[in-house]
Amino acid sequence: MASICAALLTACLYAGLISWLSSISEVRLYSAAQLGVAVFYGVVLAAWAGAEAGFYLGSKLTPYSALADEEDAGMSELGASVGSGAGSRTASGTVDSGGDDSGSVVSGVECPLVSDVKSEPLELSAQPTLFGLKHSHLNVLRAMGEFTLIMGYVYLCDRTTCIPKGAKVHSRLNFWGLNGVILLIALCTLRAAPQRGPVETAAKPLQRDQTEEWKGWMQLMFILYHYFVATEIYNAIRIYIAAYVWMTGFGNFSYYYIKRDFTLVRFVQMMWRLNFFVFFMCITMNNEYMLYYICPMHTFFTLTVFIPLFIGHRYNSSDLVCTMKIGISFLVAVLLYHVPAVFNAVFSPMMALLRFEDPLHPEFNSDPLHEWFFRSGLDHLVWVFGMLCALCYPWFERKLSEVEALPRERRLATKGAVVGCVLAVLFGWRLRYFSLGKRQYNAVHPYTSWIPILCYLILRNLSPLMRTYSMHLFSWCGKVTLETYILQFHIWMKTTGLNGSPKYLMVWVPDHYWINFALTSAVYFFVSYRVFKITVVLRDACIPNETADIVRRAGSIALGSAAFYAIGLALQSL
Repeated sequence: MASICAALLTACLYAGLISWLSSISEVRLYSAAQLGVAVFYGVVLAAWAGAEAGFYLGSKLTPYSALADEEDAGMSELGASVGSGAGSRTASGTVDSGGDDSGSVVSGVECPLVSDVKSEPLELSAQPTLFGLKHSHLNVLRAMGEFTLIMGYVYLCDRTTCIPKGAKVHSRLNFWGLNGVILLIALCTLRAAPQRGPVETAAKPLQRDQTEEWKGWMQLMFILYHYFVATEIYNAIRIYIAAYVWMTGFGNFSYYYIKRDFTLVRFVQMMWRLNFFVFFMCITMNNEYMLYYICPMHTFFTLTVFIPLFIGHRYNSSDLVCTMKIGISFLVAVLLYHVPAVFNAVFSPMMALLRFEDPLHPEFNSDPLHEWFFRSGLDHLVWVFGMLCALCYPWFERKLSEVEALPRERRLATKGAVVGCVLAVLFGWRLRYFSLGKRQYNAVHPYTSWIPILCYLILRNLSPLMRTYSMHLFSWCGKVTLETYILQFHIWMKTTGLNGSPKYLMVWVPDHYWINFALTSAVYFFVSYRVFKITVVLRDACIPNETADIVRRAGSIALGSAAFYAIGLALQSL
């Protein structure tokens, strides 16, 4: 009864909250999907509150386990009295019976050991349930409830007039000064990766902490670029995005090449990580998928790595076969993006998912796939380079080991020569390509972005000390890049509305720029981290370990989604 009352009270409060949000919302028309997901959020909150109340009150009553403990105590006394005549348990777990090898037989009567008696009531007892929910389900409900509250906060920040918006301030001093301060703080968080053996042999290139650090510092500059309108580093931002796509090719190829795990479980988990949050964000805010273009890009390029490696994967142990697959992938990418008829034929069936109507640039809306072609086309080759780097990784590691094995003078000379060549290549790339204007640079970016990436890889991994240490602050930020990318639109800045870009700042404290920046940034990163954790919890809860169970679970989710969408359609017609 208490759980039902708590659920009904929560549902009433939620209905009042939704009514209030609607009254202050800047958007008055709601899609059927929005209305359906709003009902779903209400059901989640009601179920969460009911479960919390029911299990809390249940824990205050005398549980069955307490009766079991009393029975255990009685059986323990019985076992002790019997055991006193038969000997005592030794440290190894056997019974010292005073010369009798039977151990569990006393005077011809079979008697279970005390430990066996204790475990039996616990095995027979079942978890308490509440309307079919077990106590073990409570953590999942809590995660779903917290996620619902976060989505409500996102809507409140960006779609209502509750929190004012302010103009962005372009300042090179603020942008570079803040980046410098962040770098100094990050240097104070230097940590060594776990090592086995001497540093010279244990410090492998491109360790996980290093790649997370790489993602982290690029992501911070990327979001600060938006916050401070630092348009002067546009070309650098393009390189950062290319580096993310390179990691998609490198990381996925390395995983499938080494682990050879092509199971449906692994694939679904990967897709969940990339699209769970953005799926609910698109529905809740009524935005198109392509507004958050990083998500469809990484999803697509993950598939383009998975598919060639999955085909004939029993032959992936052959470097020749893998090289051929990489070559074919390159040719397919060229064909797809350099022959318009092929691009349209492949992606037109996915028009509903990949279309984008930009309210700020209506001149491009005549071609719904324009945004997808532009965004994915900028990096349509660098993922192939990532696959190639993954294939060549053992060679790269071996060459670094050979350099470290040289005598000191030759080692320093060799490293100096490598650094000199790399810097010369970087200097030439900067003069020839990186210094171009925005449009001119975009034209050459797909074919030249691999140059600075390769140079960074070599310089970052040339020394064992540099391979060993990473800045933990950046590594931490690198774990939540997906969440910080999406949430920057809505709870750190404010968009222009449906499908809008974050053209405004969210203002909590008017006329106090840096205080406002600090407060909104703290909440922004905290919420990003919580969404990351919730995504993992719900992934583990929703994706079973068996293929047949995954299919059944997917069917149940599809039916549930259809039901809530039908409810949304009904509400929309009222």
